[in-house]
Amino acid sequence: MKNKKFKLNANFINANRSYLFLALILIIGLFVDNFYTMYNISAATGNGSLVIWLGLGFTTCMIAGHMDLTIMYMSTFAALLCLGLHDKPGLPWVVCILIATLVGVLVGCINGFLVTKLKIHSFIATLGMQFVLKGSMYIYTGGEELSIGKDYAFSDVLNENLVPFLPFSTYFLITTIVVFIVMIVLRYTRFGRNVYMIGGNLETAWLAGIKSDRVTTLAFVISSAACALGGALNGIYSGTAGITMGEKGISPLMIALTATIIGGTAINGGKGSVVWTWVSLVAIALLKAIFKKTEIQVLVIAAILIGCIVYETIALYNRNKTVGTRPNLHKEAMKELGKAS
Repeated sequence: MKNKKFKLNANFINANRSYLFLALILIIGLFVDNFYTMYNISAATGNGSLVIWLGLGFTTCMIAGHMDLTIMYMSTFAALLCLGLHDKPGLPWVVCILIATLVGVLVGCINGFLVTKLKIHSFIATLGMQFVLKGSMYIYTGGEELSIGKDYAFSDVLNENLVPFLPFSTYFLITTIVVFIVMIVLRYTRFGRNVYMIGGNLETAWLAGIKSDRVTTLAFVISSAACALGGALNGIYSGTAGITMGEKGISPLMIALTATIIGGTAINGGKGSVVWTWVSLVAIALLKAIFKKTEIQVLVIAAILIGCIVYETIALYNRNKTVGTRPNLHKEAMKELGKAS
């Protein structure tokens, strides 16, 4: 009886760890002076919105059983492209954002082609695309930082609180809406179920008639497009963009990876939720507002990442050890897939 109760408690913690992590940060905030102010919460969530876009893309690919290491450079390139197109040709912001997002779609298609057709491991393929994007940024900007100039109208809209009594910027609200749209797509559409299926077991997905190459490519497209859109909006939100954007302190890629694992997305794919990642990233954004010194932020987030990876590695080992020892393994796997979705 005690073992069963302990197992239920462990399962509850595992299924809700992102929410428990956020609750812990909110409790810590009670002991920090002037933490719960409209300005502080709005600034923390607004500044953390870019990483939420990165986590959205990274989680989608990881559920499909792949890694997308281009997310940070994709968002930076999109921010530079958006600001650059608005500055010299003088294109409207909407057109600039659309072009930047379409470039993200193109990069996602290339990543998908490298992984599905050329059979290059996603880690290697997207690592190489990192250098392509970084080189393209240097060619486009000459290494200089770009700004929005004197046109602050749209930037002010993204910075202001759309709902007066809520401490959230328009940029953060847009980010949150997109996260929940992707969640609905992954949870309630055939494409979303196929993403979980190919991440959980590629051979089973193939036997079920799922076109895994197409689904994988679309997962990379969603990742790159989301990062490009988020990067373009972040460039307007902050007013500037540079090649080294986000490289001070801990890498946004590492933060996105940490939040994805904290949220419960399986390292080997087939399980996870973009909402879980969103909750974890909001918690990390508030955590950074509590620990204002960069070195402390790096130490805390690194410790959390190491702990999560060790936990997931042990959990994966235990799951693999039981394969073949349960007669109803297929039914259990389908049940887990239903919970994850």
